[in-house]
Amino acid sequence: MKHTSNRSSGGGNSIEKIICKNRIGYDNNFYLIEFWKAIQGGWNPSGIDISKELYQLIKDRKELFRPEVVALAGFCATYNAKWFGGYAGIVKTKIGTFRNYYDEAVRNVLKQAPAMLDVKFDCRSFADVQCENCLVYCDPPYEGTTKYVEEFDHSQYWEWVRRISRKNIVVCSEYNAPEDFSCIWEMETVTTLDKASRNRAIERLFVLGKG
Repeated sequence: MKHTSNRSSGGGNSIEKIICKNRIGYDNNFYLIEFWKAIQGGWNPSGIDISKELYQLIKDRKELFRPEVVALAGFCATYNAKWFGGYAGIVKTKIGTFRNYYDEAVRNVLKQAPAMLDVKFDCRSFADVQCENCLVYCDPPYEGTTKYVEEFDHSQYWEWVRRISRKNIVVCSEYNAPEDFSCIWEMETVTTLDKASRNRAIERLFVLGKG
């Protein structure tokens, strides 16, 4: 099968490594999509300092700022790229050194930028995505983990995956999946959401059908 598209979202860590004719990145976060579009247009956020006070102002009054700046604060100046999950600036580590998480996040985005120039970004829900003969990578909010502002309907999501798997290769990132899915890869990971929270989990990739 010839794959002409790759569909992904979020930080772009997967889609940047895919080589194919057409790449499409979907996410239902309007600010994230506008952020990547701005990066594609040459916007360089490295000169923007996001203090804790500015972070809080942007969080509370998003309408005062350009969408890409809101995303900059919401994803880069926060722990583990969790949407406004707590300010992450310069932090003293256990070994006595200092890390600037915000600066690291911005530098990582700019490092990714050249590989993302031809990606088409679009803001929409997974339920609105229809495609054929594509490689589809799904990275939804993991079931049973930290709650999001809007509840994610996992039952609807898995039904959608079953449906589009008929005419596409669909790979799903999750900790667990329904019984009619098979795990094709797994690795233990450490997730850090804030200064005190550090959890180990098994990250897995699933496809529909029994292996």
